[in-house]
This record gives sequence, structure tokens and C-alpha cells, in this order.
Amino acid sequence: MHAFWIILGTAVLIVAFVDVFLVVLNYEETGFLATRLCRLQWYGLRSVTRRLSRRWRPFALRQVTGLNVLLSVTIWLGCVVVGFGFIYYGLMVGANFEYDGHGVGAGLFSALYLSAAQLSTVGTSQINAQTDLLRALTIAETLCAPLLITLILTFLLGVYQVIRDLRTLSSNFSDAEHGVGDPIVNLAPYFPEGQGLDGYLQAINDSFWSYADGLRMHHVAYFFQSGRDQFSLPYVLYMFGGTLAALRWGLPAGNSVAKQPLLVRLSSQFERFVDYLHEQLRWTSAVPEPVAFEDFAAAHLGTVETRDIWVARFLHLTDEMSRLAKLAAAGDSQEVYARYRQWLPFAHRAAQATLVVSLDLDYQPMLRT
Repeated sequence: MHAFWIILGTAVLIVAFVDVFLVVLNYEETGFLATRLCRLQWYGLRSVTRRLSRRWRPFALRQVTGLNVLLSVTIWLGCVVVGFGFIYYGLMVGANFEYDGHGVGAGLFSALYLSAAQLSTVGTSQINAQTDLLRALTIAETLCAPLLITLILTFLLGVYQVIRDLRTLSSNFSDAEHGVGDPIVNLAPYFPEGQGLDGYLQAINDSFWSYADGLRMHHVAYFFQSGRDQFSLPYVLYMFGGTLAALRWGLPAGNSVAKQPLLVRLSSQFERFVDYLHEQLRWTSAVPEPVAFEDFAAAHLGTVETRDIWVARFLHLTDEMSRLAKLAAAGDSQEVYARYRQWLPFAHRAAQATLVVSLDLDYQPMLRT
């Protein structure tokens, strides 16, 4: 029976340290314990907050990240305490263990008390181990404390760095003067000549790369809730996807803005990030088939009002971008149709990612837009 507790304690310790390593030190967070429990905690909190009034709901959701971090730290520390405690319990045979001068044998509470005291590095003068193996284990657990503290601090700093990166990225798309809701609004200061657009795209590139890279390593930051429309992942997906679509396909193919080299890189980064989110959320949605050229040309020339929502969105996009760039309305329906066919898969995927993430995070402001 003593061997069972030793084996069980060893298994718990292995689970704890492997999970800490995979969550804190692995590039793509692949933890199997704390991360999954954080997601379950989020689902539980989400079901509770849906019953709250709109006044208190944002306040409750803002506690998500703190609760997830607290849960992760509690799981790791608790597993280490319990793991060493079980091993101590299995080694407490006869007079091998004394509590306040009295042999207590295999006392589970005393074993856990010893484990917690050693991990906290304060030790205890009331409990005395009488074998070299027990003494060695208590020393080993004490030495684990600074290592765990270092890893936990690394985890905390990493999570909140990702949140800061999200704030920086979001600030590239918010326009206090004109409000939010239309990505094209944020492009107005750079047109009609496109001056300053290079610096704007570079700022987006730097902050997006930092955020996307950090989120892969600390996925718990995905559940962050600020309670504000302009500071959230769904908002970034909506505005970033709309900005890229407008610049790449909203202007004629020969336009100098549409040929920006950084646009291709940003589009690739955005699509890879959507792939990452798809791996996490597993949504299914087929890209709609493009309408026939004849139907598109009729809608483009204004002879027929289209019923296809994607055609209507694209034509609105091209009209707005032509207005910003002070270009005459494109008369070549073939050229516009070619851009529409390239735009459709990207725009549909961006819209699906925004919707699915909004639903998963229960982000109601974005669902209303």
C-alpha cells in the first residue's frame, strides 16, 4: 500500500512539471491540464454572466484573465504539494516520521502539511524526517520552490505582455473622432495620395506579429475581456481583415497602393493567424460560390440590384475606396469581377473568424455590428 502512494505521488509530480513546461516554456502552448481547465472555467463563467444585467456583465467578464491565471497557478502549486505529500505519506513507516516529538506514522494530513511547508521554503520545526530519503525529498521540494516561482512569474509576464500587444494592435484601428465600425474610416487620413500608409502598415505589422506570436505561446490570453468594443480580439479581426481587403482589392489592380509589398505579407500573416484560430475552434463553413459574370456586371453597372450580400459588400467597398482615392468609377467590369473573385475567399474567411470568435468569447458588441 505504501508503494501505491509513492507511485501515485510520482505520477502527480510528473503531470505537474510536464504541464508547467508545456505551458510556460513550449513555443506553442500545448499544456493538457491547466489550459483545458481554464477553458472549462471560462465556459462556466460565461454561462453565469449571461444571466447578469448589461450593467454588471462587462465587470464580471473582465475578471476572466485573473481567474484563469489564478487557476493555473493553483493547479501547479497544488499538484506539487499533493505529489510530494503522497510520496511522504508512502514513506512514513513506523518511527520514520515524527510530529512535535510524537510518531504519527502514515498521517496524510501531516504529510501534506510537510509538503506545503517545504514548498513554501519556510520548512517546519515540528515535523522531523528520520530517514535520509525523506530528508533528501524535503530538500528537493524546497529547491523546487524558486524554480516554480520563476516559471510562474514568466507565465504571468507573458500573459499580460500579450494583452498589452492586443491593446497596441487595437489602437491602430480605433478612431476617436469618427468612431468605429467601418475599417475604411481609418484609411481616410492616408488618401488620396496614400502618403504615410507605409508607416501605418508597418506599425500594424509589428504589433500584429507580436500579438499573434505571443498568443501561440500563452493561449490563456485568448480569453481576455476588456469590456470595451475597441479593445478585443473580435474587433481586431474585423478591422484588420476589412483594412487588408480594402487596400488589396478595393482599388484597381494597377493602383500603387494595391501594390504595396507589405500588404501581401500582412495578408499571409492574417490568414495564418485565422488558421491558428480555426485549429482551436474548429468551425465549418464553405466559401460561397462567386456569382456569374453576367449577374455581377449587371449589378456593377447598376442595371440590376443584386441580392447577393457578398456582391453588395464588394461593390460598396470599391465605391468607398474610389471615393477616398478620388478615382473615377471603374468601368471595366471584367477587371472588377477579377478582384471580386480574389476578395471573396479572404473576406468570407475573415468574417467567419470574427463571428466564431465573437460567439466563443460571448462578445456581444461585435455581434451587433
